[in-house]
Amino acid sequence: MTISSVTRNAMVASFTDMRSTLEGLQRQLSTGEKSDTFGGLGTARSQSVSFHTRISSLEAYTDATKQVNLRVKLLDTAMNRLDTVPTDVRKAIDPNSYTVRLDGKTDAQKSSAIALDEVVGLLNSQSDGRYLMSGKSTDTKPVMSVDEILNGTGTKAGLRQVIAERLTADLGTGTGSDKLGRLTIAGGGTTTIGRETALPDEFGYKIAGITATSSTSAITTGTTTVTAGGTDYTDTASATFGDNVAEGDAVTLALVNPDGTQTSITLTATKTSPAATGSFTIGANGDETGSNFAAALQSAVVTKTKSEFQSASAMRASETFFNTYGDGHAARVDTAATGGDLATATALTYDTNDTTVQWYQGYNAAIDSSDSSTLPRNDITARIDSSVTLGYGVRANEAGYAKMMQALGVMSVETFDGSVSTDEGRYSAMAERVRDTLAFDKGSQGPSDIHSEIAVVGKVATDTATQHDADKNTIQELLDGVEGVNKEDIAAQIMTLQNRMQASYQTASILWGLSLVNYM
Repeated sequence: MTISSVTRNAMVASFTDMRSTLEGLQRQLSTGEKSDTFGGLGTARSQSVSFHTRISSLEAYTDATKQVNLRVKLLDTAMNRLDTVPTDVRKAIDPNSYTVRLDGKTDAQKSSAIALDEVVGLLNSQSDGRYLMSGKSTDTKPVMSVDEILNGTGTKAGLRQVIAERLTADLGTGTGSDKLGRLTIAGGGTTTIGRETALPDEFGYKIAGITATSSTSAITTGTTTVTAGGTDYTDTASATFGDNVAEGDAVTLALVNPDGTQTSITLTATKTSPAATGSFTIGANGDETGSNFAAALQSAVVTKTKSEFQSASAMRASETFFNTYGDGHAARVDTAATGGDLATATALTYDTNDTTVQWYQGYNAAIDSSDSSTLPRNDITARIDSSVTLGYGVRANEAGYAKMMQALGVMSVETFDGSVSTDEGRYSAMAERVRDTLAFDKGSQGPSDIHSEIAVVGKVATDTATQHDADKNTIQELLDGVEGVNKEDIAAQIMTLQNRMQASYQTASILWGLSLVNYM
């Protein structure tokens, strides 16, 4: 008789188990993993799931930081240049250097025009088809072309037209070319300086005050005020002349230019007739002296309006054209109430009817100081960790960039005539204002301020990415401890099992070959 089927079946089952175990050990040796399913890990499966979830989360955050770092890097490149353009332009502008070329511009103006073109290109920077300085509207080109901005497009007025309209409004009515910036001057024993249009009024000179110095106390001055909308305004200024005005006595009229800067005109009494520039002739009595003063003052105001005043007007026009941040619009002279007459208009209109070029085309929602989510940085955000969200949005019409556009725009559109004596003063005044604007002083935002905020975002993103890498490596080590195997131990187990299987096969072969015949 042969070995029983019961014994055979038990041996077969043992061989099958050992074979299965060997295959499992060989799989572990080749993959380095304990199991190809979570269930095969036993009680360690919950740890494995937790570690995998955390690693997936870290990888997603790492991908987000890579996107942030890419865009911040491109922003950094553009902003580095935007930081230096104002300095370069300021170095090129010398208010005391006045050489007009055939096209009516100075070399500094030409440099400014080149800089303006470069700035527009930088503000239109892209990354993977996304505009970086267009706020939430990443698919919208934020800034129009230089030609469209300066010269308009179709029926839309550009900066050049806006400046020209503003100057007409600032000069007021007057007579011929000798306009007084909306001032009126009435001479006599008491000379009165008033305004063509009542305050409050956006345009022309505002009267800041009047003073006199007189060795004989022969000149007295005064002002009157009006109140409108709860605000007091200087309505008129006056100077009264006695019969004993002496040489050297002087009157100073302080005025406010259209751009808010102050200027003054000082006239000194003299016995010389005709009086030199900056002087007025003492007459036979107070009435005659006052009339001479009024004539000299009118001439001095006309000279001012043809020089410094015009530059101030252009700067104010450019400011209201480019200052559109936070749901704003380009401003123009409002002639709706004056039948289209610019010279008698009293207010600006912030164009929402699409008749003026809106130089910034990107996202431009209103800003609520009490709601940080409305700030430009939060136009674009990225979650780079469970507790860290970075905002790196930029709007090309933020104050730092708008002021740069304002200054470069004025320098680019204004023209001068070397044969006109007042044009040198006009250029000098413009150059000084442009330089001051590009200095970004008095606590105003500059390009470097925006750059600093973006640089902080880049630093946080880089540091967080480094921490993510470290955390991932730590968790991966823990995961390897849960899911991984020691290949040396597995190899030893395989060798031991193979030896057992070999011995078992040999034993089974002998047993399965036994029968009663062997014992007979």
